[in-house]
Amino acid sequence: MRWRIDDLFALCAVVETGGVTAAALKLDCPKSTVSKALSRLEADLGLRLIERTSRRLRVTPEGEAFFARASAILELAEEADAMMLGMRSAPAGRVSLALPTAFSREIFAPRLAEFAEAYPEIELDLIVSPGASGVREDCDLAVVVGPQPDSALMQKVLLGGRLLWVASPEYALRHRLDSTPPDDFSEVRIYETRFVGSSLALDVSGKPRHLHLSARGMSVNDPLTVREAVRGGLGVSFLPERYCETALAAGDLVEVWQEVRFSEGAARVAVVFPGTRLLSPRFRAVITFLEEICRRPGATP
Repeated sequence: MRWRIDDLFALCAVVETGGVTAAALKLDCPKSTVSKALSRLEADLGLRLIERTSRRLRVTPEGEAFFARASAILELAEEADAMMLGMRSAPAGRVSLALPTAFSREIFAPRLAEFAEAYPEIELDLIVSPGASGVREDCDLAVVVGPQPDSALMQKVLLGGRLLWVASPEYALRHRLDSTPPDDFSEVRIYETRFVGSSLALDVSGKPRHLHLSARGMSVNDPLTVREAVRGGLGVSFLPERYCETALAAGDLVEVWQEVRFSEGAARVAVVFPGTRLLSPRFRAVITFLEEICRRPGATP
């Protein structure tokens, strides 16, 4: 490593404040100290990080790239230093977390008070959307649904579970639905958008079969909407077990076609994060909390 870690403070301060003078005030040091540190860092790297004129300051593309890495390095170094010195007994800092809407409403949001009490120094930025499918540039962690393609992302499985075939009791009774496999799945009237155009592998009474949904029924990017539509009598659909267990226990839904099973992993929920990241205590705390609430029975308190 050709550069000094202490010089990273000068670079980060200049980028964050927009000027050498403001950076010196932030670091409580002479302006010349900041200028020398910045020049030394550029010389060590052999790259221009900041374009400086008498009227303006501009961060170069190389400077932006190095600043992102430098910020992460300093953050981890400060957390390690604080931990070793006993200055910080609990994880702290900001964490951006992307969540699917259903997971947020049914599992995470009801436990937010617990999280705030357990980790008062962690500031959460929640990004909730129906199709949270991976780590975005603006988030640190993401909860995703279904099998994930091989990539550089690390993942921890939060929920296994199954996809269950469900219907309202009235609909099941009127159409005489039970555990017997259907002939053509014509009763499937609504399902999640993530299954559109896919060929779902099924095990029907021990025999392999595939279900094609490309031109069948309605689709919606929220499993809770599917649940409520089926509860209201809109045919049969399939849902992750965790999202329909309360309605099943209350008798608002009934399970049908038990002899038709989906492949493993179709209802899996995992938290993913960049595999190259050295996880700081605050990221580990969020992941641990997600694992804990997903192990509990029931989706809500």
